[in-house]
Amino acid sequence: MIGRLLRLTPFAASLGLTLWALAQSPFAEPLVQATAVQAERALNRALTARVNPAWLETEMAAALEAGDLDRVETLELVAGDVGLALPEAERVAALKAERSGWLAQAGTCGLCMADIAACPSVSHMMACGMPFELTPLGDANALRRAGMAMLEGEEVDRLEVTLAVVGLGATAAILVSGGTSTTVKAGATVLRVGRRLGTVTPEFLRLLTRLADVDLKPALLLPYARGAARLDEVVDTAKLARIEGVAGDLARVAGNTSVGDGVLLLRHVDSAEDAARLAKVSEVAGPRTRGLFEVLGKNRVFRALVRLSDLALTAALLIWATALQALLALAGWLGGRAFRLAVRRL
Repeated sequence: MIGRLLRLTPFAASLGLTLWALAQSPFAEPLVQATAVQAERALNRALTARVNPAWLETEMAAALEAGDLDRVETLELVAGDVGLALPEAERVAALKAERSGWLAQAGTCGLCMADIAACPSVSHMMACGMPFELTPLGDANALRRAGMAMLEGEEVDRLEVTLAVVGLGATAAILVSGGTSTTVKAGATVLRVGRRLGTVTPEFLRLLTRLADVDLKPALLLPYARGAARLDEVVDTAKLARIEGVAGDLARVAGNTSVGDGVLLLRHVDSAEDAARLAKVSEVAGPRTRGLFEVLGKNRVFRALVRLSDLALTAALLIWATALQALLALAGWLGGRAFRLAVRRL
């Protein structure tokens, strides 16, 4: 009798612990936020598993064939991350030399400054187009376009106007706040330029369009651009704060990577939650962020931000241990029965 009780003790203990763990509802929220170190390790594991010499060679050949300098530079960074030799090194150097000559740069910079959508690469956009767009002149130019469209009877792009107003309002606030509104200004510029370049996804565009409903008064745009009207006369500043929150997340992305990368990473944002997750990834990965998204894809990158909670993991292990002990006990009982039947027949 005592022997049987002793044999049942491990099973009873496992069963009791399992029931206690299940009483804590471990699977109600099985996933929790990973720490920065855990997320970085998960991203590095995923990148190492994805990138191998054959994959890198194929991707680099395709990028060189297309003359896609942005893709070439991204693959160069990825190769360095995983410790692989850069394939087609001579062709890569030749493409860079061709695109970086001073005559080519001068002509391309002129195009970028006139219309940032005409920039052929991120490096050109950063060197030539973004410095202008990040100044109040870039926002004022957007308002000028909207004002001219209104005077000519054309449709006004209310989203671009709202983002320009956010940028100008943040610029004015920088002087008062001592710089705390800089992030809003950068985020609004990322959104405005992304809108111009077409990197904003349809889902995110619908959200931004709703947020851009700030009771805009188009007739006051040009006076506001000249400093002859106050911000609260042009828009409802309370409603304007909603889009400033999204702009703040994207400013963090731009600060951790670059403004150019921030614009291109908008392709992976479909909601305000995605913008917040993207900001967290950029805090972990820094300048590597765009390369990770291009190689791994949005879903795999965002999965690195969460992990199975300790309680859920413990509950799963206890369920497994209890089930295993029950199966072993059943197997032992059936084995004993079979053995006794065999002995009786003998």
